[in-house]
Amino acid sequence: MRWLGLVAFLVVLGCAPRLPDRWLEVPSADQLLARLGDQAGKFTSLDAVAGVKLTTGSKFFSSQQFLLLERPNRVRADVLTGFGQLALQLASDGERLAVFLNNTVPGRFLYGPASDANLTRFIRIPLAAEDLLAILLYDPPFIDYNTSRTLVADNRLELILEHPGSQQLVVFDENLRVVGCRYWIQKKLVLEVEYAKFNKEANFPARVSIEIPVEDTRVVMNFTELQLNTLIDSARFSLQQPKNSLFEALP
Repeated sequence: MRWLGLVAFLVVLGCAPRLPDRWLEVPSADQLLARLGDQAGKFTSLDAVAGVKLTTGSKFFSSQQFLLLERPNRVRADVLTGFGQLALQLASDGERLAVFLNNTVPGRFLYGPASDANLTRFIRIPLAAEDLLAILLYDPPFIDYNTSRTLVADNRLELILEHPGSQQLVVFDENLRVVGCRYWIQKKLVLEVEYAKFNKEANFPARVSIEIPVEDTRVVMNFTELQLNTLIDSARFSLQQPKNSLFEALP
């Protein structure tokens, strides 16, 4: 499910907010857009341990994962149980998807196209792979917009992008780092992203939250042992069928 072309609108009421001392004046929309353009694509790969908490509907899942990401759409996740045992392996090179489920005897090996539907079946986050990786690599998608403007609310700077039928809100902290995005379609909030716990070395968020209200889905990822922009062997994004596992073709 793709969210490019979605967006956000926020009405702010009350007294005029106080500007952070480091701002001599409120940056213009054009200045913020230029800053975002300079930062786009800064992070192309991620190698980390991820503590993942996922809520979808009434179901809650918690796991530790060894996660590899490489833009635009390569993914590898080795998911452990609470006892440190391998529960699932997933690898996609952007074309083919391989999944090993180790929760039955014998285990199941599934293989087929790396479609968004197939990925969502296992990762349970209903976003297109390219959009999900962009969000996790601190490069959230931006809508096509007709108008843009800025305002200050709660000592945070907000950039509002608007297009007929869709809106996006980008929130900046006092250091002009993006700390959140919200996307609306037809005035309905469809996607919200929050960034926190920025590390000093790369100024990269070690905590990413994604909420998709229309799908009743929320996921929070906390990254540790984080490595960025490292060269990842392409073989890591494929899996060989384990011996004695049952083969199943993905549609």
